[in-house]
Amino acid sequence: MPPEQVEEIRAWLIKAARDLEAARRLIETEEPLLDIVVYHCQQSIETAIKGFLTSERIPEEARP
Repeated sequence: MPPEQVEEIRAWLIKAARDLEAARRLIETEEPLLDIVVYHCQQSIETAIKGFLTSERIPEEARP
């Protein structure tokens, strides 16, 4: 796998992890912002899938 592909995958997964961290922090507040927590969870999943699709070399135009 080319180094630039590895770096792109890593970037997607870092973004996914940051969205999960944001969700965790928001849900642990005294008055959780649940709609925003759900949004960040969804974003994390979508971003992780983009990382997977990149690892499988599926071109963006073929992605749903």
